[in-house]
Amino acid sequence: MRLNRTARNEVQDIADSLPESELELIAAEVDARMNQHKTNPLMPALCAFLTRHYGYPAIEMFDEDDEQHEAAEAFLREAMVRVARREVAIEIYSNKHGNQEAA
Repeated sequence: MRLNRTARNEVQDIADSLPESELELIAAEVDARMNQHKTNPLMPALCAFLTRHYGYPAIEMFDEDDEQHEAAEAFLREAMVRVARREVAIEIYSNKHGNQEAA
């Protein structure tokens, strides 16, 4: 299913107005998914990307930097929460309008 601009705006409005209880459930689900990974899946991809532009010693120092790992972890969690909120909102939108109109 693809959403047109109007549908996207409505979905975002729904996502922005989800009740606190729904947001808590989303956060708990995201945290459970993140706890399944021993390492943040963004870090290996990020290090591989950085090797195109920087030398190995700098990349190795970056990879060992706890602050960078915490920042990547926070970024990944925030991205997952945003996507999960929108996924819930799309489900609400689809139930409200039917899949045919949302496409």
